[in-house]
Amino acid sequence: AEELFDAVARTCDRFCTALVGGDTTVWPFPLAIATTAIGEPGPHGVVGRGGARPGDQIFVTGALGGSRFGHHLTFVPRIGEALDLAAYVELHAMCDISDGLAIDLHHIAEESGVGAVIEAEAIPVRPEAARHADGRSALDHALSDGEDFELLFCVSPRDAERLEAFRPCLTPLTRIGEITADRRVLLRHPDGRLEPLPKLGWHHVLRGRRD
Repeated sequence: AEELFDAVARTCDRFCTALVGGDTTVWPFPLAIATTAIGEPGPHGVVGRGGARPGDQIFVTGALGGSRFGHHLTFVPRIGEALDLAAYVELHAMCDISDGLAIDLHHIAEESGVGAVIEAEAIPVRPEAARHADGRSALDHALSDGEDFELLFCVSPRDAERLEAFRPCLTPLTRIGEITADRRVLLRHPDGRLEPLPKLGWHHVLRGRRD
């Protein structure tokens, strides 16, 4: 319990926040922890999923896939990176990759009324994505595993060039595709072949429907 509290306290200190209150209960099952985080927008305001525009370039931070091999327990929230990006370029749309790259890209496309094409060769794949023994490729896992907690964001072509010329944060930034006007989300393979990208990832079930 002390080690757990120390880890929570260190994380709170890192992001200049406080651990306030709490509740305990007893049940005959493994440890479960529920938290509520309360914050406020940064100086550049809120960036939602609904502002992507045709021609925008799609970026991700870090690498994706294989989160179950420990990343989902050790990741650092990309709060600093989000603030650095917002200060340097105009972010048209952004979300964190919690459910999976494919489905979170669909979320941005649907809320923005656009489509997207992403390049299979460009997707940064974490080495752990190849450790799964289920017959699926590392790329498939990078597209669908979820709990990567990296940032997926869209910027203008001009700002994309600025990001590649000067990185505003230490975390790697990778351009993986482009927003389109035809409202389809597609994956381009190295041979140039295009195919629809399904909503791979975690589906939230609300009142009998999958979101």
